Amino acid sequence: MSDRAIEAIKGAILLERRGQAFYRKVAAATDSKAVEEVFATMADEEMRHEEVLEKHYSSLVSQGKLAALKDLGQVEDHSDETLTARVREEIDAASYEAAAISAAMGLEKEAEAFYAKNRDRAESDLERDLYDWLARWEHGHMEMLADMDRALQEEIWFENRFWPEI
Repeated sequence: MSDRAIEAIKGAILLERRGQAFYRKVAAATDSKAVEEVFATMADEEMRHEEVLEKHYSSLVSQGKLAALKDLGQVEDHSDETLTARVREEIDAASYEAAAISAAMGLEKEAEAFYAKNRDRAESDLERDLYDWLARWEHGHMEMLADMDRALQEEIWFENRFWPEI
């Protein structure tokens, strides 16, 4: 494998570590049980991604190829209207937690783009599959966060009567 593949894996590990650190900090700082649940789960998922990437990095460095991991695991479906409703009930649209959701959307968007770019540059099917798997995870996170963000926006629009009169 090329130096590009090694640099891509190192970049991916860094992305996952940054996400974990941010998500754990938000989970610890919030008073909202729903927000804590969301961010703790996301931190755990990013940790799992990091573990997979570290196995690949170790294999790249020692054997010159990605690890032959049999099962990366299923990409979770994060579309949970009940959780979104709980978040909406527990936090204000202009709160720390809402800002954290918005910031997390940026992290997930950056990660998805990084993985999509590296998927398109992949030198093997295994590398392509790895980045595709990671991009789909990050996309799922992004969609969940975007649903929460939309719900919070609607709440503040309603409270401020931004809806058109009928």
